Amino acid sequence: MNLTRIWTQLVVAVSAAAVTVIVVDLGTDVLWQRVAVPWTVAGLLAVAAAGILAAAWPVRQYVKGKRRRVDPLRAASVWALAKSCALAGATLAGVYLGFALVAVGELHSPLAWSRLWQDLGAFAAAAALAAAGRVAEGFCRLPPEDSSGEASNANQPDSSPA
Repeated sequence: MNLTRIWTQLVVAVSAAAVTVIVVDLGTDVLWQRVAVPWTVAGLLAVAAAGILAAAWPVRQYVKGKRRRVDPLRAASVWALAKSCALAGATLAGVYLGFALVAVGELHSPLAWSRLWQDLGAFAAAAALAAAGRVAEGFCRLPPEDSSGEASNANQPDSSPA
């Protein structure tokens, strides 16, 4: 199981930002009037970032040898959720960055300034979700095996995912 690469997250975010800017620019009259990101989005994304880290913490404790047992199905589920948070956070960060770029082009109105700050807040929270997902993935990694073939964690008899 490999960690989501930062390069992959950046490509996803930049692609999502480009598509968002193009779509919003093509439908500026309609979309600009309707697309507004409320502040609650940033708050919910921040809660999701904290949630994935909290869910992955017991798995990390097990991998470090500080916890006796973790259900393997739960560990695999946390890893899958962490991977999806890393990619979804990167996608959402790109979308909100695209909204912010469109708002920068419209800064002649007071409404655009308000939307710019909301979009940047949502972008920061989505980037935090992407980072938290990647960190949580790292929490679920098994330690490397030593040269004798035994796992370096004494509590772990097999080499299955944490």
